[in-house]
Amino acid sequence: MTAHPSAPSLEVRDRSGSLALYLHIPFCTAKCGYCDFNSYAGLPDHLVADYTPALMHEMELWAPAVRDLQVDTVFFGGGTPSLTSLDDMSAITSAIRAHFNISERVEWSLEANPTELTREHLDGLRALGVNRLSMGVQSLQPDELKLLERLHSPERVIQAVADARAAGFDNVNLDLIFGIMGQPLERWQDTLNRVIDLNPEHLSCYSLTVEPGTALHYQVAKGQLEEPDPDIAADQYEWTRERLAAAGYEQYEISNWAKPGRECQHNLVYWHAEPYLGLGAGAHSFLLGRRMANIDAPNRYVEAVTGGWEAQRDSGVGQLRQIAGGETPDQETQRADAIILGLRLLRGVSIEDFRTRFGMSPDDAFGPAIAKHERLGLLEHADGWLRLTERGLLLSNEVFVDLLPDDDEA
Repeated sequence: MTAHPSAPSLEVRDRSGSLALYLHIPFCTAKCGYCDFNSYAGLPDHLVADYTPALMHEMELWAPAVRDLQVDTVFFGGGTPSLTSLDDMSAITSAIRAHFNISERVEWSLEANPTELTREHLDGLRALGVNRLSMGVQSLQPDELKLLERLHSPERVIQAVADARAAGFDNVNLDLIFGIMGQPLERWQDTLNRVIDLNPEHLSCYSLTVEPGTALHYQVAKGQLEEPDPDIAADQYEWTRERLAAAGYEQYEISNWAKPGRECQHNLVYWHAEPYLGLGAGAHSFLLGRRMANIDAPNRYVEAVTGGWEAQRDSGVGQLRQIAGGETPDQETQRADAIILGLRLLRGVSIEDFRTRFGMSPDDAFGPAIAKHERLGLLEHADGWLRLTERGLLLSNEVFVDLLPDDDEA
């Protein structure tokens, strides 16, 4: 078992005046059995065609409210953003630059499936300014890919990475899933070792979760598939940490590893509970002190965003038609968000930064819960930071549940 790693080189950041931009592309060639994201396959062509203009119109609606903020990261998520045509991507990226204050060093990330990634498309994306590619690989075992309902082969992954390199991408993330039902440690080791040989700058390794409402959940409930074994997944996770450390990757978050300096800047915004604006069907935002969520269904989103504002523009962001709901979290909720998200990072939560932000330390706000999990060996104070221990990384949800606000008191 490895010792808890030294803290990655992530400093407490002054990001006042900064904004992360997320754009949701909900379309997929096929819906994977484990996926519970807001994504859709087989939608009518006219709806797909109407989606890009709607997305651009939403940018126009939001632009006045965020004109003084600098966008440091742009992230295209889904769904499968790589299905978007280069003509539509050109229109979307041009609109982003027209409506928002974009940093000169902005990180432009795009999620992609290996199946759709042709060399021509990759060349076009790179020419449009996309400089970070996040590829959904999940496994390099054909039977596991079939179980997960992925459409690509291991060979297609290898070719897609080679094509991305040839197109000029020097910042590539590969998403992987371990803890798959029936997957012994050796199969996971084979996948990860072969992925390391591809030399990606970043790796996201997630334990398979069977989410309610998914096809996979139905298969498990009906006894068609066994449930994932949490003990095997824990062994796989511990081995992953050791193997990636030996390969030169720094673990900076529970499920994320990067070569030095290649951490995903966009996701760090989420983990630091900083402002972000989500555009598109089902996209979420945390902006102007409010949490907001757009309408999920793409057809209803297109109709709503085209309608614009329900009242005058000075009536507030809550009047945007595409926003399905929102809330202004109280201080207790904001503190809980900050500590739970911050503890996902291996460095943890800066006690001084937390005190500056909320006027109290984490121990003042969550004393009994912190003391409990220190006694259990899941949390520790170290050099002005509160963080999960090595054992705490395996049992993080047990910590997080005790940090949630009490519904009766919120």
